[in-house]
Amino acid sequence: MNAMNDSKLIEESFCSITEAIFKILPKNNLPFSLYRMNPSNGRFTPITIPGKAIVSADKQSISDDCERGLIFIKFRDIGTCKPFFMHHLPTVISDISHSVPEHELANLLLEGLKKSAEKIYIDSIKLHFKQFRSTLTSVGELLHEKPDLLWLMIPMLDPQHSLVNKALSNGVIGAAVLLHAREVKPDVQIFIDALFALFLCDIGLSSLPEFVLGKEFCLSLDEQKRIRQHPIGSVEVLSLTSNLSKTSLRAILEHHERMDGSGYPRGVTNENLSWLGKLCGAVDSYVAMTMGRPGKKSMPTVTALKILYSESTQYDPNIIYALEKVTYRD
Repeated sequence: MNAMNDSKLIEESFCSITEAIFKILPKNNLPFSLYRMNPSNGRFTPITIPGKAIVSADKQSISDDCERGLIFIKFRDIGTCKPFFMHHLPTVISDISHSVPEHELANLLLEGLKKSAEKIYIDSIKLHFKQFRSTLTSVGELLHEKPDLLWLMIPMLDPQHSLVNKALSNGVIGAAVLLHAREVKPDVQIFIDALFALFLCDIGLSSLPEFVLGKEFCLSLDEQKRIRQHPIGSVEVLSLTSNLSKTSLRAILEHHERMDGSGYPRGVTNENLSWLGKLCGAVDSYVAMTMGRPGKKSMPTVTALKILYSESTQYDPNIIYALEKVTYRD
């Protein structure tokens, strides 16, 4: 079958939806049709009209048929669902992730994580951490089960610097190191603990003004002090949630420490650093170098890796080699 026919086949393929997924979808202006499958002959019939409201009587009937596995959407409409799905990733992952094409799923995971991270980095960690925790845990479990999704997510990362974009890059690239570049795949809970550390190591910077975060040079002494204290600030604000493991919190505190003792905030050396802390430090440094800022182009991957290799007294060479495996692929 040629590519055109393959594309047509995908467009005409259908994905079943559950009652929970139906609840997520808008009822007043749904931009595509829902379909009911006739169980006797397997044929699909549209039961809603794009842009038209679904009346109350039909809502109940559709909900009942969702539970019977008879309500479907077309694969080609999954992308249209993204604005509704990205705020409900745990439900989407548990109910229909097995039916969503992998490229669409990878994009949905990344966009949903970004929306959830924006709420804690920009709005309020106190108000939104519970939802963020649920979202990241669900995504982590799925990535642990389907690690090849990470190869699709890495090229989708936004290379322009912001705290949220950096958190996403730290998390996705660090996850790829853990699942693709080590001899032994970590246990799912160990992986999720690592994911939280990678995503949240810079949460302590969210209280700083944007103009300070955008600077690369010419920081005042006070600005330097505040930035060097952000690992402590991250741990302090996250400790209030009472939801992160000691493993995650320790790695967050250590992500700017270096093996030779030249790091901050405590200046501890290799023997007192956790492996996860060293991983977070290496990934965080790589991402910082390869992200673009106003007036500064992003550094090429090869150049960033060479710098990290050259600083072997500060970074674990085995971790940098693992990082190279996932960031510099043929």
